[in-house]
Amino acid sequence: MTRIGLLVVGAMLLGAATTPAQGVRFGVGAGVLLPVGDYHSLDNVGWIGGADVTYWLASASVAIRAEGSYSRTGQRQGACCLSDHAIAIAGGLVDIVYAFGKTADQIRPYLLAGVGLYNWRLSAPGFTTSSETKVGFGGGAGVAYRLGRGSTRLFLEGKVTNVTVNGVHYVAIPIRVGLRFGAK
Repeated sequence: MTRIGLLVVGAMLLGAATTPAQGVRFGVGAGVLLPVGDYHSLDNVGWIGGADVTYWLASASVAIRAEGSYSRTGQRQGACCLSDHAIAIAGGLVDIVYAFGKTADQIRPYLLAGVGLYNWRLSAPGFTTSSETKVGFGGGAGVAYRLGRGSTRLFLEGKVTNVTVNGVHYVAIPIRVGLRFGAK
């Protein structure tokens, strides 16, 4: 878990160092986490929060994004064998982003896909907390809306993420809203 945090902080610092010369954007957002499949049979809808750094390549349509997130869900009534359990997932992904339109457009839709590490943690009263770090995948789409004449953008993003722990596929749809600041 510490390595994931250091990776995200390092990516943000690298982004901050190149901001004046390059197209770098910083984002923060929060929203809901919708478990699907096996995960849905265990847990209810939860919440997610995160931050990202996006480095836009010279084309201004393709970018590399480093993102970190933390989510938490609670037990679905009558599910599983552990009463009152909670699942927390912290992770970091590196995404490729493709944006449609021009950087000056008021509304700019985009697609993204990436790979990263997720730390899955199960806690329940009376039991030892269980934690594992696994490779995960994600992909989805979003739309960014330019606020005013500046470069600040309001975003709405949804994607599908998947991490497998002990044979259970923790597939979820995080839907986040937030702000992005910086160039491009």
